[in-house]
Amino acid sequence: MMLGLSRVFYIPLLLIATCSQNESPPADAVAAAAPQAPVLVENPTKVGECAERTIAEIADFSGGKLSRKPIKKGVIDPGSYVRYTNKDTQVSYEWDAALAHSKVGDKVRFCLVSIPKDCPPGDNRGRVYETTNLRTNGVWKMQDDPHMCGGA
Repeated sequence: MMLGLSRVFYIPLLLIATCSQNESPPADAVAAAAPQAPVLVENPTKVGECAERTIAEIADFSGGKLSRKPIKKGVIDPGSYVRYTNKDTQVSYEWDAALAHSKVGDKVRFCLVSIPKDCPPGDNRGRVYETTNLRTNGVWKMQDDPHMCGGA
């Protein structure tokens, strides 16, 4: 006898323990863990919506060529800027590696991730988009304007 249990009880307990380790999680738990596919629209207006865009221009914040190498310490960061063929833009006061390794003509997925609150009517500046380059898989997150709504 093992642990004071007869074989009559020990073997069924062993089988129950073994079977319970191989059970699949409930279907609703699997569905909850599955990532959501992006909602593709022409022009994202709600958080979570995405659109496909094509890069028309890549530059630093002042309109110069965006360096492919990181900015050296002690040098003023020229920022990053990208314009798409439909005229949407993204800007940052910081150099961005993923954007720096992108090219004009690259296709991207452009997803709205935040909208500022309490903006004056008609002032849509300051929306933040996360963009994935479909060629390089590089990702950057930037505002659509250097200023927040209600700002300069």
